[in-house]
Amino acid sequence: MYRFLSIILALVAGSAVHAQIPVPSIDDYAAMTNMSSVRISPNGERIVFITGASREERSIVVYSLTGEGTNVIDAGDDQVLAAITWLNDEYLLATYSDRRDLAREGERADVFRPYVLRYDGERNFELNRAASLANRDISNPDSFLAWLPVLQDNRGSRSAGDGVERAVGLFEQRFTRDRDRRRVFIGDGGYNYVLNTENEPVVRYNFEDGQFELWANRDGSGWRRVYTERLEREQFRFGARESNRWNGRMTGISGLDVTGRYGYFTSRVNDDKAAVFRFDFETEEIEGPIIQSDLADVGSFIRDWRNNAIIGVSWQEERQRVEYFDPQFAAIQTQIEGFFPDSNVDLVSWDADFRRIIIGIEAGDVALTYYLLDTSTGQVALLASAYERIPDEAVASVEVVHYEARDGMDLFGYLTLPPGREAQDLPLVMLPHGGPQARDYYGFDPWAQFLASRGYAVFQPEFRGSEGFGRNFIRAAHGEWGQAMQDDVSDAVQHLVDAGVADADRVCLFGWSYGGYAALAGATLTPDLYRCVIAGAPVSDVLAMMEYEQGRFGGGSLTYWAEYIGDWRREREQMIAISPARQAANVQAPLMIIHGTDDLIVPFEQAEIMAEAMDAVGKPYELVAIQDGPHQSYRMTVENVTELYTALERFLFEHNPPDPQ
Repeated sequence: MYRFLSIILALVAGSAVHAQIPVPSIDDYAAMTNMSSVRISPNGERIVFITGASREERSIVVYSLTGEGTNVIDAGDDQVLAAITWLNDEYLLATYSDRRDLAREGERADVFRPYVLRYDGERNFELNRAASLANRDISNPDSFLAWLPVLQDNRGSRSAGDGVERAVGLFEQRFTRDRDRRRVFIGDGGYNYVLNTENEPVVRYNFEDGQFELWANRDGSGWRRVYTERLEREQFRFGARESNRWNGRMTGISGLDVTGRYGYFTSRVNDDKAAVFRFDFETEEIEGPIIQSDLADVGSFIRDWRNNAIIGVSWQEERQRVEYFDPQFAAIQTQIEGFFPDSNVDLVSWDADFRRIIIGIEAGDVALTYYLLDTSTGQVALLASAYERIPDEAVASVEVVHYEARDGMDLFGYLTLPPGREAQDLPLVMLPHGGPQARDYYGFDPWAQFLASRGYAVFQPEFRGSEGFGRNFIRAAHGEWGQAMQDDVSDAVQHLVDAGVADADRVCLFGWSYGGYAALAGATLTPDLYRCVIAGAPVSDVLAMMEYEQGRFGGGSLTYWAEYIGDWRREREQMIAISPARQAANVQAPLMIIHGTDDLIVPFEQAEIMAEAMDAVGKPYELVAIQDGPHQSYRMTVENVTELYTALERFLFEHNPPDPQ
């Protein structure tokens, strides 16, 4: 197992070194990933991946490792192909994202739909949209296992209740057509089920009237309740609406270990950060936390597709962390991380014999790159880079920078530096993320990399309210739009200036979605801090935005926004104070607003409101309308991204020019 490491080192050491760092073009950065969703077939003979520089060129490629040749399946010109994976050695499951009119809601929305297709493209059908993959069953070449909702008729039953209720069924889904499936199990209504390594539903749980119950049927003798807990309700009310959050030690089971003895789940410690626990079905006791972090939530479980068992967990602190429970996986992960100490290492996919493994390496001056490891021979093959048009020497380095907010809170962010430049007196672009209940990650961020290639230091702050750092960190942002959340961005600027990284007179602010709001808030609430401001898909008027949310899908998200922003009905003056369009007279820096006209998350109207406010006070600005542009980056076409990058480069070069290279 150790021989392959020297080969990896040879690959890295053999990379060409150029005296002059190339600057990739806008087209290079705007192109879609060259390789994504890379998976190896169960027999280890084929690799599938998605490729194509544009939406029109997007294809599913099946590459044979045995010399059979390559099959290319057209993904569809107007389709957004999100993911691909193997169901068995011949059939694939493709996931598409569509924008559809939902008749019952009267609204357009992005929906995902699964397709089953043969690797040579000869046969395909759309799977029921309500179906979810339960497990691959490689012992049965004609079908796979899927969960589907069913209606269970309990009329006349004393034990299950007297009526018709929604339940879950386990089906053998055949590869001929959608409706060709056989039900192998139907559970009682209201329960979620967990399969063991034999694809048998041996654990179930439910939650009703504030009580959580865990049941087991590990020996086939019948269901037996093994754990109960009364959960505490955390309620938030907004007028006639309410939302409930139920807190307790256990609220679900994510999966079992390979022996079936332990069930893994996550739970919040002291109602703050999520940690990993497990339930011992033999002693009927909770153990843990067995993995926790002082900084971040833990709990993205890793499964072995061969037996559906949980074999490890990954989580994001400042950097990605991975811990495998399985010693074979752990040994490979540890060895590769030792030779790529500045990179994220992922064991992406493996065959049934665990002989061939696809490995992903990202960051540490490397764009996401895939390798194929053969554990039986120790050979490693370089497959491709996801960003083939960005050479490694043009990849900007990323550093983790910690700083302190003005109220003493410890924060950090990601600093991306221009290739070949020292971190001293650089022009800076602040890039706060969207959400705001989201976060940035250590790795290759295309937007940050593009800006760094143009000569700018880029900083992505994890301001309070960012996701993944516990509930207390999110609660610290409630009611703090335009206030403490914005101070966190401003304090990051001051820290980088004080550290000598950034030139105080050359700081611009760019963000998208909530980041676009933060950009406008920077322009209106701290106008002396920035030399220029670029607001992408921004919320400009909180009151108008809440009117939009109230009319969308019956106002289903209003309690979330009321908890995060505050009661805009009773606190109108506060909402006016933090709404950039209401404070447009304060703008001093050159301002560009850029927004897609087909944005369903933050409507284009928000950009128009800001433009009208700037006109009303006689302030100059630029409005770039990306025709038919969506909100989410994964839905953007090459043309959308090209227009965005072109506008960014032009505006920054004019109002905050970088140093000569």
